[in-house]
Amino acid sequence: MFTGRYVSPPIRLNLGSKGLNFDRADIEIHGIDQSGPSFEGRIFLNNPKATAETPPTRENGYAGSFHVYGYGIWPSDVGKPASQRQGESNAVRAPIQKTVIATDAIRDAAARSPEITVTVVPVHPGKPHQDAGDALKLEKVGVVVH
Repeated sequence: MFTGRYVSPPIRLNLGSKGLNFDRADIEIHGIDQSGPSFEGRIFLNNPKATAETPPTRENGYAGSFHVYGYGIWPSDVGKPASQRQGESNAVRAPIQKTVIATDAIRDAAARSPEITVTVVPVHPGKPHQDAGDALKLEKVGVVVH
């Protein structure tokens, strides 16, 4: 389980018999916790130094984004001080999965290397340059080529 800005280990791409002419490629983010605040997750390929300040452009490896509409404090924690809330731990309490179609970005990255890294930068809604590292908890990231 990872908390904060996420940088994957190298992910080996399985392009199959079509090579770079694959039909579609997805980035799958597993075990995202939605029990905290809302945020946007910006995805960058082969840019482990990406931050909330990094422009979401092709040149910076931007592959797309997803949104988590968090529901804040866990119902059983309402009224408790932060130190006593179970949701303050690193455990994922309400896991969801997001799939981002990133065909062109993955094709660009695959043309340069058979392995890629995926960086997920959490950003507060309405504050496009403010890191939301406290909001992102996830279990793993994968790439599926169709």
